[in-house]
Amino acid sequence: MSTTDAAYGFQEEEAPGEKFDLNEYLRRYLRYWYLFPIGLLLAVVGAYYYLKTTQPVYEAKASLMIKDQKKGVGAGTQDIMSELGQFTGNKLVENEIHILGSRTLMAQVVKELHLEVGYWAKKGLSTLDLYKKNPISVIPELVNAYGYLNPMPIELLDSLHYKISGQDDILSFHKTYYNEWGVFKAVPNPDGDSLYREIVVRFLEPDRVARGMAGRLTVTQPNFRSTVLELVFHDTSIQKSTDVLNKLLDVYVGSSLSDKNKEASNTLDFIEERLGLITGELGEVERDVESYKSARGLTDIGAESKLFLENIQENDAKLNEINIQIRVLESVDNYIRNSADNSVAPATYMINDPVLVSLLNKFSELNLQREKYARTTQAGNPLLETVNTQLATTKQAILDNVQNLRRGLDLTRQNLEGINTRFSAGLRSIPQKEREYVGIKRQQTIKENLYLYLLQKREETALAYASTVTDSRLVDAPSASSAPVSPKKAYIALAALAIGFIIPVLLINLLFVLNNTVQGREELERISGTPVIGEIGKLKQAKNAPAEEVIKVSSRSAVAEQFRALRTNLQYLGDGSCRVLMFTSSIGGEGKSFVSINLAASLAYSDKKVILVGADLRKPTLHLRLPVQNTKGLTNYLVSKEPVETYIKPSGVHPLFDILPSGPVPPNPSELLSNGKLPMLLKELKEKYDYVLIDSPPNGLVTDAALISEYAEATLYLVRYNYTLRDHLKRIRDLNRTRRFANLSVVFNAVNYGAGYGYGYGYGGYGYGYYDNDKESKMRSTVNQLGKLLGKS
Repeated sequence: MSTTDAAYGFQEEEAPGEKFDLNEYLRRYLRYWYLFPIGLLLAVVGAYYYLKTTQPVYEAKASLMIKDQKKGVGAGTQDIMSELGQFTGNKLVENEIHILGSRTLMAQVVKELHLEVGYWAKKGLSTLDLYKKNPISVIPELVNAYGYLNPMPIELLDSLHYKISGQDDILSFHKTYYNEWGVFKAVPNPDGDSLYREIVVRFLEPDRVARGMAGRLTVTQPNFRSTVLELVFHDTSIQKSTDVLNKLLDVYVGSSLSDKNKEASNTLDFIEERLGLITGELGEVERDVESYKSARGLTDIGAESKLFLENIQENDAKLNEINIQIRVLESVDNYIRNSADNSVAPATYMINDPVLVSLLNKFSELNLQREKYARTTQAGNPLLETVNTQLATTKQAILDNVQNLRRGLDLTRQNLEGINTRFSAGLRSIPQKEREYVGIKRQQTIKENLYLYLLQKREETALAYASTVTDSRLVDAPSASSAPVSPKKAYIALAALAIGFIIPVLLINLLFVLNNTVQGREELERISGTPVIGEIGKLKQAKNAPAEEVIKVSSRSAVAEQFRALRTNLQYLGDGSCRVLMFTSSIGGEGKSFVSINLAASLAYSDKKVILVGADLRKPTLHLRLPVQNTKGLTNYLVSKEPVETYIKPSGVHPLFDILPSGPVPPNPSELLSNGKLPMLLKELKEKYDYVLIDSPPNGLVTDAALISEYAEATLYLVRYNYTLRDHLKRIRDLNRTRRFANLSVVFNAVNYGAGYGYGYGYGGYGYGYYDNDKESKMRSTVNQLGKLLGKS
């Protein structure tokens, strides 16, 4: 670390970091303090103009209840209504929200309220909507593209005439005219306000108006469990907002009833058409039933089947009885034929023929007599023979009788079996008839049921058509607020204050973001890593006054005090014995000549013998700032053998202040400075003067400063406020780190203290404003005081 670095407490920084400095951050805004009142003023003026030119918007509200079966509204009457007709309330609230906000309904509102023509009038800066206050009504028959794009200004002349502003033709009411707007006529409006004599008529596309109005309509469901909808509409006219909601509800109800009536009417027409077809089809089916019965001889298939079954059962019973009688006869025949075998006599209670019964009884008696005579008489007894003869005769009679009865029973059985066969055949044919009949009867039943169903639905539809009611109920009628909902003056005022503050902040930040120049001492020291030996403020000068190049010795201005402070700080360069000082910078225009001249003058005023050497051989400027000629100078000395005193001239500022101008511009400045005479010159001047100040070229552009720095004891590197680029500070850091320049220090030049930058600096920490004898306004003093508060002690 050099002596200078130690004196100022600086260390080298290989990679300086960006630290947030609150004081510096606030000072950047204080530097541009004037932007805040300007921004607030512009914001307030803009807010005032906005409030005056913006039409106030009013809000109208209405509440509507939808009969939604899903949510249980009207559930108690739903069954009753369903019995009376099929067109009962069955709506979804979600669907109705979209229907109410549809562009179709709003287009009908626009049409019925005649909102496709708007009327406005100017009142100061504001524009008034003359809804229902328009003194005339314009009825367009045809509007062309120009008419939709451009308003038509109308001036009322009297109760019979008017004219379009900007045209000379006088037009009459109730007459149709054709112009660039289209075909229209105007009629007086007896309900309008006659105070407005100049109005603006706008022809609006109905679809666009409907879309705009639909966008300003809000339909919400405040409570999800409820079916009540809240409708909110915003418009610049209180009356229009209320009328739009009223008309919208009317259109909605009318549309709903129209849909239901149309549905019922279409249903009735369909039912009547179907009844006509079904009546004809039913007649044909009934005729088919009649023809089938006639052809098959049917009356009642069920009764006929029952009769067949009864006859078969009865005949079967008779047939069983005949079979029993036959078996009985067979047993009698068997008994008679085997009577000698002592067989058991058959039972006679099942024999219905009395002759046979009599013969059997006689046979039994004779048989008993024979057995009696056989036990009591001998064979051949005439009594026994008589009984035997009688038995034979009776037996033969019984057999003959049995044969006769058997033949009769066989005939009867055959007859009964024939009858059974016929009955069974008839019974078997009944399923086919019944199937054929059921097919025909089914068609008849279907047609009858459909006919009865259509008759019932016709009555229900007619009843529903006659008793159609809306599925919604108005809860709160539309009403508009008396106070506008926008623009809100309080919010606009707060927004204006916020914008008036935010815009300057953004602008200042944008300036600092876009500005890549050095803006403060802390930034300079942080990036360059090099101590600042002095700060030189921006020199103030009166308007239209010539530029002051040399500060007077009697001046008590801040800049004069800063040069005195810089003169004092020279003793801290190196070991305190540095007398040959070189002034350089990164680029031209950073104030090398100005600072070197005034520092030399300040040293001369302190009784120090000083010489200023103009070593900028490429673009000399010292002779332009001091009353000296630049015909001869350093260039001549370096190329000749004449002594240096030949070219040294008095500065004209102070007797102890001399100057060696640069002389004519040579073609090879670098070669000239490196020819070996420069160190001899500086050694000679150091013996004659207390301080040798060298005004050298910028280091960042040419190598001349590097050649001169080899013989300088200290280097003062000029950095100009709001001029030197930040990237140039990195070059200074590299020069300081590599020790290419001996005892390198920075002079911060042209600092704009009056813009809020100024803060305590120099001896005792006092601000330069204490010594300033210039005229300053009270605003400037206040800003400086704020700067002191924000600055470091």
